Amino acid sequence: MRGIVAAGDRLTAEAGVDALKKGGNAFDAVVAAVFASYMAEPALTSPAGGGFLLAVESGCRPVVYDFFVDVPPYREENPDFFRITIDFGDALQDFHIGCGAVAVPGTVAGLLRVHGEKGRLPLEEVLKPAFRYATEGINLSPLQASFVRLLSPIFTATEGAKEIFAPDGKLIDERDVFRNPEYGEFLELLKEKGQWVFYEGEIADRIEELSVKHRGHVRKEDLERYKVEERNPLTFEFNGLKVLTNPPPFPGGILIAFTLKLLENCRLGEFGSYEHLLKLVRSMEETQIFREMFVDGGIPEDFYRFLQDEFLSDYRKRVNRFGNTTHVSVIDAEGNAASITTTNGEGSGYVIPGTGIMLNNMLGEEDLNPAGFFKWPPYVRLPSMMSPTVVLKDGEPLLVLGSAGSNRIRSAIVNVILNCVIFGMDIESAVRSPRIHYEKGRVFVEPGFHRSVIDKLKNIYSNLVEFSSLNLFFGGVQAVNGRFEGAGDPRRGGVVLKV
Repeated sequence: MRGIVAAGDRLTAEAGVDALKKGGNAFDAVVAAVFASYMAEPALTSPAGGGFLLAVESGCRPVVYDFFVDVPPYREENPDFFRITIDFGDALQDFHIGCGAVAVPGTVAGLLRVHGEKGRLPLEEVLKPAFRYATEGINLSPLQASFVRLLSPIFTATEGAKEIFAPDGKLIDERDVFRNPEYGEFLELLKEKGQWVFYEGEIADRIEELSVKHRGHVRKEDLERYKVEERNPLTFEFNGLKVLTNPPPFPGGILIAFTLKLLENCRLGEFGSYEHLLKLVRSMEETQIFREMFVDGGIPEDFYRFLQDEFLSDYRKRVNRFGNTTHVSVIDAEGNAASITTTNGEGSGYVIPGTGIMLNNMLGEEDLNPAGFFKWPPYVRLPSMMSPTVVLKDGEPLLVLGSAGSNRIRSAIVNVILNCVIFGMDIESAVRSPRIHYEKGRVFVEPGFHRSVIDKLKNIYSNLVEFSSLNLFFGGVQAVNGRFEGAGDPRRGGVVLKV
């Protein structure tokens, strides 16, 4: 077996498998998959967004490639920036879009850095599936088409967006052949000129022209100074295993670590029991307090102290008393593991001329701007909940996972790790099982837990929201393990392919 790929869509996974079939490794596969995902999952990601990749390469130290978005220094006096409301069925959520919502993108730089340092195949081979999808066309899956419909105010916000996503005045759906030939032209440019063309060359010029014309903040000099950061992963022990995840200054991995450490050595009973759900919600509640006290005000330098038993003992006593993104996970035959999460927010509505690429709306994401919009200082890398994660046993990848879902990313990952490690579920059951999430006094619950347990939980948490079915609100975990088993999250159309 050459490897296994878990991704948010079959076409995304097929692009990764294509790289493995050609003799590529896990890193070729994730780069191929992400470039293809802009065609297969256009509502969830874009080369003009940002993300993180956790690389666990056999014989090398693990590394996190941070290519998330930067805050531009310029402040347009009257930016093109406005609110839209999206109805997720069981919940409403506001987003802000427009050219004024665009942050400095990092995905292109990150993917090419990963490929250059860890890939094996020529870039031309890695980009072939994405190029084929763009030029020959694809049919979106019904679920991905529904995401486009869900975000139709964004995909029809500008003439540039309409040309791609609503040709002839009709929004694309699963029945249409979706083509984006200008994206194919961009991939050809990238193959010939590398990231220079995006960050210093003609694409950078087009981004600046678009931003100036439509009252945005990004300028060419911001693109020129963008850098991918390589970081040591946050590493902690849980139940005798080593967990690697996204490190400070990003809060997602910290909050995952904090929740799991609260639950370490707790008796959770059976899956779905009152003991399980109550202690899990309590730990999420305490994590929220920890976030507000420490994390949102700046990561403490001595953060690792917070993971020690002495600090957590009081929190454990309190427990015992009672999110648009996509992800790809790959393990190859050599034991290399790659976990990558990318996002475009929901997209700004603005397309870089001649590229078919929609720019991000990260400056309009409320989750990323808790102090208010346009409050971050220049060139700060925005915070993110994205947390590509690998669980190691005896130094070998036991579980490779990550999730979409904004603030629900951390709870989705915690739920799945507990399901595998504590409740002994197989990987597919661990991902498909119902989830629970706590946020700001509200408990969100998927169906599948016993009615009596939920009613009992309501006695403590009266503000409990019950969903009618498994829902994309609870993230999208794509996971694989060292036995070449995997799970694609049904909440977001996930697919697993082996080769």
